[in-house]
Amino acid sequence: MKADSTMRTETTPFDPVRATDSEIAECYEVSTTTFSADYPDKPLPTCEFYAEQLRLPTSLLGPQRLWVARAEGRIVGMVTMILPDRENLQLTITDVRVPPGRRRQGIGTALLRATLPEARAAGRSLVTGQGVKTGGDGEKWARALGFGKVQEFVLQGLVVADVDPALWKVPAPEGFRVERWTGAAPESLVAAYATARTAIMDAPTAESSLRFPDWTVERVRQHEADLRERGDEQWIVVAVHEDTGAVAGLTEMLTIPGRPGIGIQQDTSVLPGFRGRGLGRSVKAAMMRWLTYERTGIQRVVTNTAADNVHMIRVNHQIGYVTDYTVADVEAELSTLRL
Repeated sequence: MKADSTMRTETTPFDPVRATDSEIAECYEVSTTTFSADYPDKPLPTCEFYAEQLRLPTSLLGPQRLWVARAEGRIVGMVTMILPDRENLQLTITDVRVPPGRRRQGIGTALLRATLPEARAAGRSLVTGQGVKTGGDGEKWARALGFGKVQEFVLQGLVVADVDPALWKVPAPEGFRVERWTGAAPESLVAAYATARTAIMDAPTAESSLRFPDWTVERVRQHEADLRERGDEQWIVVAVHEDTGAVAGLTEMLTIPGRPGIGIQQDTSVLPGFRGRGLGRSVKAAMMRWLTYERTGIQRVVTNTAADNVHMIRVNHQIGYVTDYTVADVEAELSTLRL
């Protein structure tokens, strides 16, 4: 329990499945108010969609746990802790949210402290926070507790109405063909696609302890099933090398029912032996042609890219993205946190 000079706050575990609608609404207010303080121009999910996602027992990375802070019976802060269950078994991925009007009262620190017994019980030694706005309140708070910045990312956005579609008329290089699908990868390509997804391991990670997945056919199929269960739609564009049948490059997009006007650009990777031929730009441009044709309601596409991945940042600019913000991942040893 944490007290300030005007009120007492209590931090407790939170089960969103058993929560009342009013409690979920309070969580939504905390989450969206916190997000909007850092990113006032970014669209927000609906409360209904937020509730559906909050009530899922696991994230795409592993099981998640929640705690909330209450003051005078009302939720005024929350924390989500994800326990990765494949790679990164030494990590917890922790997201603390406290609205601006409630900050500097010890609420965020109490929430983080509440997660530590379960983190230790799960054998975790590191805690990481992702997407912390550079120079914002969150970064300053994290540094004061002993977190260090381990990697920076740029948040980029593409406003469809502001981009000349001619930028997306990028043909596949000679010797390659473009194929695409939604949902499940075709059996004829799934093994080669899994190999190409693993090429993302070469992406810059700076000093981050977070490691990318080692993709297999089994893991691809499980990921596809997980997305279907969540109601998300995955769009894939690949460049196939005609001579060998290898998936030489790929890009992924998500569309989510609760955010109908938004496309979420995800991983883009090219196998090492095929780099330097323009495949990344080609598959990303093909994705934009396809997405905007099939989903005319898409108004904006968002992505994030490692700040030192200058090649991919340049490719994104070439097809119409602009850089909006810089964010960081932070890490700390559980044993050294200043709580």
